This record gives sequence, structure tokens and C-alpha cells, in this order.
Amino acid sequence: MRFSIIIPAYNVEDYLLDCVDSVIKQSFRDYEIILVDDGSTDSTLEICQELSKNNKSINLITKKNGGLSSARNAGINKAQGDYLLFLDGDDFWRDEDFLENLNCIIEFHSPDAIIFSCSYYYGKDRIKEYQFDLSEMSSSSNKFSDNLYSLIDNGIWYPSAWNKCIRRDIVAINNISFPLNMTSEDVKWCFELSQHIASYYIYNKGVYMYRQNREGSISYKLKMKNLEDIFLNIENVLSGSKKIRDADYLYLSHYYLEVIPYVMPFLKNPDVKRMLSKYKWLSKYSRNTRNRKKRIIYFCLTYMGFRLSSLLLSILVKLYKLI
Repeated sequence: MRFSIIIPAYNVEDYLLDCVDSVIKQSFRDYEIILVDDGSTDSTLEICQELSKNNKSINLITKKNGGLSSARNAGINKAQGDYLLFLDGDDFWRDEDFLENLNCIIEFHSPDAIIFSCSYYYGKDRIKEYQFDLSEMSSSSNKFSDNLYSLIDNGIWYPSAWNKCIRRDIVAINNISFPLNMTSEDVKWCFELSQHIASYYIYNKGVYMYRQNREGSISYKLKMKNLEDIFLNIENVLSGSKKIRDADYLYLSHYYLEVIPYVMPFLKNPDVKRMLSKYKWLSKYSRNTRNRKKRIIYFCLTYMGFRLSSLLLSILVKLYKLI
């Protein structure tokens, strides 16, 4: 079997049919869908049961609520495919030849990882496709370790499981799992993954439809729990690694800067200010980054401090989302 597509589902009754349907309609058929109901309290479980009953390619896992990491890990443990793909239950793929195209890449190049871009889905009438800027990639080689810094610097390798197709043996042999009871779970997972990938391929099409501003979604609003876990992720990576590469510092720097536009409501909390100050040194690794967004955040933070930079950047983010 070529692909195992892991779909965690928690209270996504309004979106799950579109999600699963986007896989079932694929022209390439050598795959399994591992649908994981994570203790939903709406009708998601009933929809999962109906889908699995009517389609033999769907394997259903039902479990008590344990969070996104727990659901993904359950799917990984059951997966049989050569490659793993992750699709959140409120998102979907828009290209019916997506798996066929991935399979062609595997047949010709046999990479450990395929990285693809996404489209931001605000509704049927508002879709913003994002494509990687490959013009400044430093090498034409597909050797991952040689190009990791450039991949991070150009916003191609970032903390997200759903924009990657990963050889399953790499995950299984190295016991790479998502950390439990944490938000921002992709950060550590993608970091550990980057230690073991030998080759990669970039599929530069925004086929993954990333639904925006859904009430109830994990990524809808930054909360105190998110901030705490962000700092804990940074600490775990720094303290749990025998050797930190320059690319790893850049990876953590981008991750740290990503939160600055959203911290304004939490700056009165002394623990937040302490942790922001503790890891501010990471920001210097983005001083000359090619990632324009991170470079802007870096300069705002450096010359304006936490409060003013967060205020200005939060306004810019809102304006950007309205465009």
C-alpha cells in the first residue's frame, strides 16, 4: 500500500464529509484512510461510522478525547502505507490527482519527504493560494541536510505535519511521535523528523485547503496554554538535543517570532514576560533571514520592544487578513 492518510476528527460534523470526500475522489486508489474520532461530542462519530461502513478503504479508530497528538499517534500506530499523510478533519484537498502526482514523484525520485504548499480557505469565494518562493533556494540538490537551512529560511520547512508526505519507516524506526497534552505539537515532531530525513522533493502547489477562522478550531485563537507550550517546546528542543545545528536555531527563531504579533493580551503576566525575555536571544538568528515576515517581526522587536511591536504587528496582521 502506498499511502496512509490519517484524519483526526473532533467535533467537525460540518466539515468532515468534505474532508473525507476529497480523499475518496482521488484518481489514485492505493491508499488507506485512518479516521480517528477523538471523543467527539457532536455527530462526528456517527458520520465516521457511516463513512467507514460504506467504504472499505476507511479504517475507523474511536477513542476517548486525548487531543490532536494522541489522535495522530493512534493513526500512525495503525498505518500500513509506505508513506504517511495528515489531513485535519476540517480541511480538505482540492486536486483529485494529488495522490497520483505524489506517487509519480515517489516512482521517479523516491524521496524520504515530499513538501507541498497550501491554500488559505476563507470560503468558496475567497481562497488564497500560497506557493513557495524557490528562486532563492541555494542548491538544486535534493539532499535534505545540505538544504535544511535554506528550506527553513525560505519558509518551506516549518512546523506543520499536514504539508508533508513522509516515508513511514522513518517515523516507525526512530519512534517519532507527537508530544501529548501540548499545543503546537508539530514543532517538536518536525524537528525530530528533520534529524532523520535524507532526501526531499518540493511539490509547489497549494492543494491543501487550510480552513481559516473556524470557531472551535485549535488554531483559531491564541490562549495562555498555547504560549506556555510554545516556550516548553523551545525548552524541550534545546535541552533534549545533543547537537543544535545553525538550521535548528533558525527554525526555533522563526517559531519564537511567529508568536510576537499575538502576545499583547498576555504581557501583564510576569511569567509570559519572563519567558519572552528568556528566549529573545533566538530572534537574532532571523536578522538576515530571507523570510520577509520574520525579518519584519525581528526588526520591530529589536527596536520597539515587546509591547509596541506586538501592538503594531497585531494591527498589520488584521489588515493583512482583510486583504
